[in-house]
Amino acid sequence: MRNYNDKYSLVRFLHASPGGIPVDVYINGSLFFNRILFTEFTPYIYVPEGSYEISIFPTMTKDFALFRQVINVDIDKLYTLSLTGYYDEDLQLMLIPEDKEVSLSNYSKVRVVHLSPNLPRLNILDDKTLLFSDVDFRDITNYLNLTSKIYKINIELSENNRLLRSNQIAINSSRIYTLYLLGNFANFQIFQSLDGSTFITPVVRNISKL
Repeated sequence: MRNYNDKYSLVRFLHASPGGIPVDVYINGSLFFNRILFTEFTPYIYVPEGSYEISIFPTMTKDFALFRQVINVDIDKLYTLSLTGYYDEDLQLMLIPEDKEVSLSNYSKVRVVHLSPNLPRLNILDDKTLLFSDVDFRDITNYLNLTSKIYKINIELSENNRLLRSNQIAINSSRIYTLYLLGNFANFQIFQSLDGSTFITPVVRNISKL
């Protein structure tokens, strides 16, 4: 990976908790991410191996933490750290690992992460071809190798195959993608994200200076 130091891992933050409250993210008591909106990804930061206390507050206040958790970061990894669930119940941080090996030739890797709290189990299809089945809230699927083209991604309820949403998604070659399902049942969206190894030239702060 370009500009990657194997003494560190790279971590970014995703705000995946519906409700619309912007948040500030502190790592070991220092502010690292400011005013992160729902569905927003931060840049990656370099993080040495170790344990870190993550504190999440409503933006511009430190009176009451929405959530605190200690996470363990291994060396030479890529992660998306995501706040999931609802503010008033079942908040959790998920440390979502990302693949580092990009597919060769005309293929890319694609997976799904289901972070919509009140959506039941889902099937994800390319038009009528099943790609992922029975994907539940907070599930992280394995990566599939898919050819480069435009896909018609259909999201169906697993229990009755009711179509909930359909999106056209372009998959380019030699990339790693995650399709994040974010929001509530009535208005959830598919967010197509490039995983870090595809484009590592991060605008970062070095956490080792804390």
